[in-house]
Parts: sequence; structure tokens; C-alpha cells
Amino acid sequence: MRRSLGRYELTRELGRGGMGVVWAAHDPVRGVEVAVKLLAPRGGAADFTSLERRFLREASLTGRLRHPGIPAVHDHGSHEGELYLVMDLVPGRALDVVLKADGPLPVEHAADLTRRTAEVLGHAHAHHVVHRDLKPSNLMLTPDGELKVLDFGVAAALDPQPGETRFTAANATPGTVMYMAPEQAVGETVSASDLYSLGCVLYELLTGAPPFVAGSQFLLYHRHAHDPVPPLDERRPGVPAGLRELVEALLEKKPENRPASAAEVAARAATWAPAPASPAQPLIPHPRLAEADRVRRSGRPARALEEYAALLTAPDLGRADVLAARAGRALCVGSLGRTREALDELRSVLAEQRSLLGPDDPGVLDTRYEIAVLLARTGERHAARELLRRLADDEDRILPAPDPRHGRARTLLDRLGRIA
Repeated sequence: MRRSLGRYELTRELGRGGMGVVWAAHDPVRGVEVAVKLLAPRGGAADFTSLERRFLREASLTGRLRHPGIPAVHDHGSHEGELYLVMDLVPGRALDVVLKADGPLPVEHAADLTRRTAEVLGHAHAHHVVHRDLKPSNLMLTPDGELKVLDFGVAAALDPQPGETRFTAANATPGTVMYMAPEQAVGETVSASDLYSLGCVLYELLTGAPPFVAGSQFLLYHRHAHDPVPPLDERRPGVPAGLRELVEALLEKKPENRPASAAEVAARAATWAPAPASPAQPLIPHPRLAEADRVRRSGRPARALEEYAALLTAPDLGRADVLAARAGRALCVGSLGRTREALDELRSVLAEQRSLLGPDDPGVLDTRYEIAVLLARTGERHAARELLRRLADDEDRILPAPDPRHGRARTLLDRLGRIA
């Protein structure tokens, strides 16, 4: 088993698919964990030379993309007959795993993920980069609720040469055709091709499966190109008419009939996504919340758990205090050894806090920090470190220096680095 790739020390395999194998690795130069994607080209030496040129060109182009929803590319090249990309290691669950475990998503959640994906695509399209392989397995939800779009440029690098179709090319990717625009399958890729793929993803988020799933690759291509899309309301009754119309628009056969841009898709999807919080005056916490917090911090989690339970029945408790009480209750549960239960509850609280209070609210930062602490406690240190790196930058930006919470994420990150 390979244990190194140049300077990168490969530590564990994260997954494999039609395009290659992904490893977690340690970069001793930067002192961080990274993801290394190995792409083993098929065919002869001539094919490799051509593929290598395209790969290096695309990697260089996509490496210039800078967006919170796109993992940064740090390095790329070839090593002993294999091409590789080195990028941010993104912890979390891909949407295909989420769908398999949880089934179709609530309308608001599906619309919100579509909006965020469209915003990432809009950034890439503005830089003349088309993803070409958008699908649930390339959309990652991190532990703190962020969405990352993976594998920018990889499909472009492996795309067939002009005049060669995906179905005859030696580097065709099995399964991708379930999300592939009709024009892309015959070698004509435009930015609207990504919007078609996003339509397939949104259809799956709402129904549990993409529009067309049965048959060979060629039959699936034929269905995308010629068959009417199975009506959404037959597979998921009750979807709002406007969201159903957005799905239908994204899945138009001709690119020119789809929405004009990813920005338009994001704006339309936002109609059903949770409304972003607007700046508001600081809220005064409920007096019983401060008392429950004091009991918890004094090292009496069982007693504090009772306090939070009683508080949550109070009729005059505001929405922000409800979320703060739920977070406190989760921390008590974690202190009592039920760490996984505590993590699940904190992640749920975090999603609602972001929607209600906005991403820069100190309460949101507190919940993100506690999630990182629990992840480190369960041994998921790489996930904790990735979360803390982002949180440290946000704390520096948001919290004033006199705030005692300022710098706590960076301190914990340093401590985890020394343990590693």
C-alpha cells in the first residue's frame, strides 16, 4: 500500500470512484492535513501526455477560484504515472450519503442547498470555469453546516477530446450520465450544462432519486435528450408551484431555454430557502438562562439539565433563548457521556441559529466552537481542526480583542496540533 506521494504522507483512504482515489494526507511543510486526489489515467503513453496537459491546465485554472464553497487547491502535478491534486480536506457528509440515510429533504433545506450551490457555480462561471460533474457525491455538508462543491476542474481535465463522446472515450465516467446535460454528453459543454445537472440534483433532493435512473449509459443519455421529465408532483406531492417550475426550467433540453445564469437560479431558489437574518439589536437573555448556564459551568451538568428542561417550558421564552437553552442542554448531555447525541443536537441548533441570528452572531460562534470541542473529544481531530481553522478566522474578524472568547479557537487548534 502506498504511504507517500512526494512530500505528502498518505494516512488513510477516504473514497474512490470513476475518477480516482482520494486520500487524507499530512503535509509536513504546511503542518496540516490535506486531501490528495489521485487520478490514474487509462490508455497508452500518448493518452497520458494529452491528459496530463489538460489536467495541469484545468488544475491551474480552478486553483485560482477563491470562494468559501470551493475547497482551495494547494498543489497539483504528476508522480510515477499518476496525476494528483492536493486540496483542503473537507470533513462532513456528501449529499448522496445524506439522501441514503435520511431520504428526501424538506423543501426549505433542498431549496437552501440549491441556492448555495448556485452561488458557487455563479462564482466559477464568472471565472469561465464549468464544473461538468455536479452530483450529490460532489456536494459536501461540513459539521458546521457549510456546503462545499468538490472536484472543480477534474471532470474538465478528464473530458474527451473534441469530437469524442463520453460514451466512446476511454476516460468516460460511469454513473455521471444520470446528471449530465444532453449537450454535454456529446461534447458540447456550456455553463448552462451545470444548471441542468443542478436541476437533476434538486429533483433528487426533493424525491430521493434523479429524474432518469434506469438503463445503460446510452439509454440514459437518450432519455435526458428526448424523454419528458417525470412530473415532480407525482414523486413528491406538495412541492410549491414556483419551485416545481424552477426544476422544470433547469431541466429544459436546450441550454438556451434554461435560466439565464446561476445567479438567477440562486435568486429563485432563495424564495423557499430560510430567510437570511437581518441585523438586529442585541437581545437581552432570559434571566433563568443565565442561571442555568452558571449551574452548568460550575460542573453540575445533571442539575443544569433540569434547569434547562424547566426553562424550555417557560411561556415567555424568545426564539433565540430557546436555541441557547437547547445548546446548553446539549452541552450537559455531552458532559454526561452522550457525546454523539450532543453533537447531533448542536448541529441542529447551529442551523437554526444561523437562520435566525445570522452567521456572525457570537452565539453562532459559540455553538461552532462547542461542536469542535466535542469532535476533538470523540477522536475526530481532523474534522475538529478544519472547523477550528475557519472559526479562528471568523473570531478574529468578528469578536473584539477584549472579548474573552477572542482567540479561543486558535488556542485549541494549537493544542490539537501539539497532540498530533
